[in-house]
Amino acid sequence: MVKALPQRFNPDLLARDGTRFELVLPQSQMARLSSIVSSADNDVQVTALFSRRTRHILISGRISTRFTLQCQRCLNSMHVDISEPFELVFVDNEEKASELPKELDPVVLDEKGQIHVVDLFEDEVILHIPDIPKHSDMTTCEMHQTEFGDLPADVEEGTKNPFEALKNLNLH
Repeated sequence: MVKALPQRFNPDLLARDGTRFELVLPQSQMARLSSIVSSADNDVQVTALFSRRTRHILISGRISTRFTLQCQRCLNSMHVDISEPFELVFVDNEEKASELPKELDPVVLDEKGQIHVVDLFEDEVILHIPDIPKHSDMTTCEMHQTEFGDLPADVEEGTKNPFEALKNLNLH
């Protein structure tokens, strides 16, 4: 059964029931993400399932959103769509997080064993922002003028070649 996820929740209680949920979060609620993207007008869609595996409580599912970013080639706005799976393990503190195997991604709960829903998904969303956003097709980029004004005449003509002195060297 699909349930609504509260703003703050205890993952242990949700894992006992095997809770499955669908959630829509506005990017504008994610302060750190809003400072990275050009526009935080999009939503983040999450579909997830709480479960238990041996001694761990897990949340796994899919996260989808559209980023509005600035292309680093042409400096115009561009859109990047993501739809990626995720699997996170809840832990009580940083020490327990460091003890987990490297293939598990930990999420540290607060002192009450709870987490805020935005805190849970904001890091996961940020991880999928491209390091250097640019249009995949270079023809999409609108290239701007790269020369401004005229060059002085002495620069265009009559400048000495810095390697001219080397042409007369005898190398044996």
